[in-house]
Amino acid sequence: MMLRLLVVTALAAAMLVGTTTAACACSCVEFKPAQAVQNATAVFTGTVVAIRTVKGPPNAQKIYTFRTDHVYKGAPTAEFQIGADTDSPACGYVFDQDARYLVFAGQAERVPGASLSTSLCSGNIPIRPGTGPLKAGDERETTHETIGGPVTTDLITALGTPVRPGKTGTPTTPQPAVSWRWVAAVAVVTATTLSWYARHSTAD
Repeated sequence: MMLRLLVVTALAAAMLVGTTTAACACSCVEFKPAQAVQNATAVFTGTVVAIRTVKGPPNAQKIYTFRTDHVYKGAPTAEFQIGADTDSPACGYVFDQDARYLVFAGQAERVPGASLSTSLCSGNIPIRPGTGPLKAGDERETTHETIGGPVTTDLITALGTPVRPGKTGTPTTPQPAVSWRWVAAVAVVTATTLSWYARHSTAD
C-alpha cells in the first residue's frame, strides 16, 4: 500500500513539474517603449473585426483582422491582418472580438497566411474603445494574459505622430521661425535701393 502511494505521489509530482515547466516556457525580455517601436515592423491602434483559425490545438494559431484608426509605424492601411499563436507556452497572445488594441507587429514567421505576426512579448496593450489618437491612461483591463502597458507619456513620445489610414505622410515637425534680423536686413536694403533710385531719377 505504501509503495503504491509513493508511486502515485511520484507520478503526481512529475505531472506537476511538467505542467509548471510548460506554463513557464515563455519568457519575455523587458524593454523600453522606444525599443518596442524600433523592434516592430508595424505599430497601430485598431479594433478586431474578424478572427480566423488557421491551425487547431494544440499550438493553435489565429489570424486577426484589425480595422485601423491610427498608424504609428508602417504602411497606413485601413486593415491589418495579424497572425498569432494562442497558447501561453508559445508566447501566444489572444485578442478579443470587437476590442481595441495598441499592436506591435513584426514579420510573420510561423503563421501561414499572415504577413505580420505578434506575440505576448511584443508589447501589445488593450486600450479603451474609440478612434482618436492614443493618450496616456488609455489602457484597459483584460481577462487574457498581457504584459504590455500602461500607456504612459514616455510611450506616447516614443510612438510619435500617427497617420490616419489611407493617408500618406510622415510625422510633422515644426517649421523654423523666420529670423526678424533677416527681415530687418532685407527691409534696410530695399529702402536704401529705393532711395538711391529716387535720387538718381530726380537728378535725371
